[in-house]
Amino acid sequence: LLKSEVRRLERNHEREKSVANLEYLKNVLLQFIFLRSGSERQALLPVIHTMLQLSPEEKSKLAAIAQ
Repeated sequence: LLKSEVRRLERNHEREKSVANLEYLKNVLLQFIFLRSGSERQALLPVIHTMLQLSPEEKSKLAAIAQ
């Protein structure tokens, strides 16, 4: 019983982290969309790549859009 409760609490904690990450990703993507092309957009690329686990092809497409 205690083990199942610990696992339940761990799952809840993971969900909370996921929601926080989702909010952060939303804010980063909105910044990327509304910024003009240039260095500010380029600076957001590593964050987007990491959070979305983009493939090399997707990374290059996004970098082209950022310019």
